[in-house]
Amino acid sequence: MSSVDPIELLDVVVAAIPEGEDRPQQRELVRAVQSAFEEGTHLAVQGPTGVGKSVAYLLPAIAASADDRRTVVVTSSKALQDQLGGTDLPFLQETLPVAFSHAVLKGRSNYLCQAAVDETRARLDGPGQGALDLGTGGRPAGRGDEVWVPGPLRTAVESLLGWAGTTITGELAELEDPPEERVWATVSVGPGECVGAAKCARAEDCFSEQARDRAAAADVVVVNAHLYAAHLQSGRQLLPDHDLLVIDEAHEFEDALVDALGVRLTGWRLRNLARVHDAVVAAAPEVATALGGAADSLDDALAVAHAEALAAHGSGRLRGPLPDDLVSALTDCGLAVDRTLTSVKAAARAAGEGRSPTARHRTERAVRTVEGVAEAIDALTGDTEGGQVRWIAETGSGRHALQLTRIDVADTLRELAWEDGPTVVLCSATLDPGTAGRLGVDADFLAVDSPFDFRANGLLYVPRLPRPASDAWPDAVVEELVHVLDICGGRTLALFTSHRMLRRSTAAVRDRLPDLVVLAQGDAPNAQLQRRFLDEEHTSLFATASFWTGISSPGPTCSAVVVDRIPFPVPTDPIVEARCDLVGDARAFEEVSVPAAGMQLAQGVGRLIRTTTDRGVVAVLDPRLAEARYRRRILDLLPRMRRTRDRSDLDAFVESLDLPPAS
Repeated sequence: MSSVDPIELLDVVVAAIPEGEDRPQQRELVRAVQSAFEEGTHLAVQGPTGVGKSVAYLLPAIAASADDRRTVVVTSSKALQDQLGGTDLPFLQETLPVAFSHAVLKGRSNYLCQAAVDETRARLDGPGQGALDLGTGGRPAGRGDEVWVPGPLRTAVESLLGWAGTTITGELAELEDPPEERVWATVSVGPGECVGAAKCARAEDCFSEQARDRAAAADVVVVNAHLYAAHLQSGRQLLPDHDLLVIDEAHEFEDALVDALGVRLTGWRLRNLARVHDAVVAAAPEVATALGGAADSLDDALAVAHAEALAAHGSGRLRGPLPDDLVSALTDCGLAVDRTLTSVKAAARAAGEGRSPTARHRTERAVRTVEGVAEAIDALTGDTEGGQVRWIAETGSGRHALQLTRIDVADTLRELAWEDGPTVVLCSATLDPGTAGRLGVDADFLAVDSPFDFRANGLLYVPRLPRPASDAWPDAVVEELVHVLDICGGRTLALFTSHRMLRRSTAAVRDRLPDLVVLAQGDAPNAQLQRRFLDEEHTSLFATASFWTGISSPGPTCSAVVVDRIPFPVPTDPIVEARCDLVGDARAFEEVSVPAAGMQLAQGVGRLIRTTTDRGVVAVLDPRLAEARYRRRILDLLPRMRRTRDRSDLDAFVESLDLPPAS
């Protein structure tokens, strides 16, 4: 039994918050987490929005620290990490009578690399060999040996270098206006590129190592899912030992692990190796030529194999052995990469013989980068095992990527994480009782009631429309959107399952309601769109996947959430296909597609009511939610709102909200 009672800590927290509420659901969650921690039993808990689940699991963790037990909290995103580390934990540290320490730890690529900064400074104005290259589109800075840095990108790099001289944490999140990825890459190291403290001349100044030192001394350490996956893959070497583990937003943890455990190869990675090589090796143009030829062959072979896979079964999934042409292309890639590795290793040996620390770092980093590509090729060309899926995906550039991952994470986690591992608490606002099993955790399940009166404050409206497969459905969606925005005076978050429907609906609604402001994802950066939606009450926001979670819009600025259709996963997605294969055709839809759709829909619906005083409507413009045989399984995951199919009920409810008209 802990020497500190987390329930007593909760009383202190409630008293410290202006208009703080004593919520029985939060007390229930605190006791459940405390019991799990003390008894060493795993727990999966659904804590709906408004329960205060972050505080509910942090208080038992803080209480456990009094007995020298460390807790690691895994979040679904870096944004939630920053919320916990920048707001929640500092508030508790200031408020509670218990002394404890906390730290936020992210992957190395989130921190400024001092050695990379030195390298970039040297290369920015260096001549010829090794000059900084941020890609095409710029102009030469002089004659002969030229530095090729596009003007706006050079300015961005120089700005980062200025910040490097003043930052205390070196963390990307410190920047209010984050730079482009390729600009940030000039002052950071990507996954697998770090040469290690033993080989780095700037190890004593390393921001990432400093963050790890703080984590090693902290009672509560906040990480994200990708870093935890890397920790497991490293044999539990990246994070400090911990007795207790909380996985927040646990419904996303499985997909995050599947992504983190994956391997990816593109022609671009090979062409990038040519730039990496040429930055450290002089007078060896044949290496870049070989890499470029291998990249071209890979692109061509992937395009053909992807088209053949689509023709055969409608997806890019590769079943069985790789096509001969793709095997041949990968063989060429392997030979070119081996040649590159030999060349950069020779440069690394030379750099160790009296050259500057910056040159040594550059060559060691190049070795690690090339080794990473070689390992990816080896993994992708081997035989797939049970629970693995290999596929070809289209990239944003119109080319293709060869990918491999493992989808049966339960066995992997049992072996890497849970055997002799920490006590695990899984929690989320929307948690499927089967989530723990898919993660290999034998856990008790608890569903905590919501503190919100959804039946009084919310209405679920499912109009009688054609089904989404009908040609008439898109126009019917527009009619409903126009009506909802009109009666609500804007104030609507519309969530779409495809960019095509987003664009079509946005254009039609803007044309029909020219006096209302309708923002659409893609018009501006997401953060800017979210700020405008929250700050300008009569503005509406039309968006896709990235706004189904994470956005919180309390008050009348979001009086309606409209969802165009039930968000079933794409059946031809290779990972979805593979998961369906695992459970068999007879159970695939019910066991894979329906739960996934229900969880995603619940996340979208959860954008509406965020406080006890919020009121509003949810309109799901997919009649299957009221008519299909599987509707009950999805409805059971949604808040218990009143339900209707009649527009007159919708109008009456919105009228009862007494919303001020748009001026």
